[in-house]
Amino acid sequence: MKKLYVGLTLLLFSAIIYGSDLISAAIYSQVLVKEGVGWNSDYGIFKTALMEIGTIPITIAVISGILGIVLIILSLKRKPT
Repeated sequence: MKKLYVGLTLLLFSAIIYGSDLISAAIYSQVLVKEGVGWNSDYGIFKTALMEIGTIPITIAVISGILGIVLIILSLKRKPT
């Protein structure tokens, strides 16, 4: 039962981190357009904002999400004694 709770907590943490990263990129993309800071035309405005924010939050979110799913699956596969 502990694995299930830890897995659900990791999934919630992953969703919060990923959502926060996307929201901050959306806000920063407005700054790129309005203030003339500039953005890379190969990637577009939003992808440039995501790259400026960094890949560490997305990496943490993906790793914790995968780990949470694995823990949930392991807890559900375990046979009750």
